[in-house]
Amino acid sequence: MTDQMQLEVLTPDVKVLNTTADALRILLPDGWWGVLPGHSPMISYIHSGMVYYQHDEKIRYIAIYQGTIEVQKTPHQPTKVRILTAAAEEGDNAEAVQAALAQQADKLAKLAEEANLEFDRIRISLEKSLQGSNITEMNY
Repeated sequence: MTDQMQLEVLTPDVKVLNTTADALRILLPDGWWGVLPGHSPMISYIHSGMVYYQHDEKIRYIAIYQGTIEVQKTPHQPTKVRILTAAAEEGDNAEAVQAALAQQADKLAKLAEEANLEFDRIRISLEKSLQGSNITEMNY
């Protein structure tokens, strides 16, 4: 049996993946990187896209909606790879994984838009309230 790494993929809502991997390939800002057991520690930003990893001699896919990757190397323990992202999908079919992530990305965009609208409504209401209290104070 070969050395393996511990691979975790986490979003704010759910642990998408917690498994072992023989190898990992990921797109970072300076190009494609390969990560193998024993890799040096590192932290990097991740572009949106596909992560490829090998598990039990099979290639699996993780679609990532941006994020960060951290590789930890501790003596006498497996290399640990942790990916933190807003949204991710994992599976054995690249096209299906990408399609599922696209749906998640659309939902996140709609939620962000709704949150911005709500924030603007609250800000305007607060500004009106403050203007009203300033007028009242000036009348005294």
